[in-house]
Amino acid sequence: MLLLLLVLILNLLWLQNKMSLVYFKESEFTCKCGCGETAISRKLLEMLDEARAFAKIPFVITSGYRCENHPESIKSPTSSHIKGLAADIKCTNSKKRAIIIDALGYVGFKRFGIADTFIHTDVDEEKSNPAIWLY
Repeated sequence: MLLLLLVLILNLLWLQNKMSLVYFKESEFTCKCGCGETAISRKLLEMLDEARAFAKIPFVITSGYRCENHPESIKSPTSSHIKGLAADIKCTNSKKRAIIIDALGYVGFKRFGIADTFIHTDVDEEKSNPAIWLY
């Protein structure tokens, strides 16, 4: 019985990993400190992919996963980026900002950090939501 359950779980994980993303590659979410690590949530990737389809404009990821040695992780050790649950999307004008936030909300994101040059979103359920903050 236990072996059967293990096989089912492994098959589900295999199928989940086989689901392809249309607009993103996991490599876009690699830590930018130079370590080359990528540990990003599949849920985050799939939601971002769905939001990108809805928005009909490119989403440029400026930050995804951050290892514990990344300078931003050292400054902010509780960041959702360290858990692989967050992404920052490049955004430099109000029209794109409105389109991106609308699309993110449409697919179920509930946490948004808004800066002059990017929008942060995450799926970190250990943090309060809904939430919107400014940088």
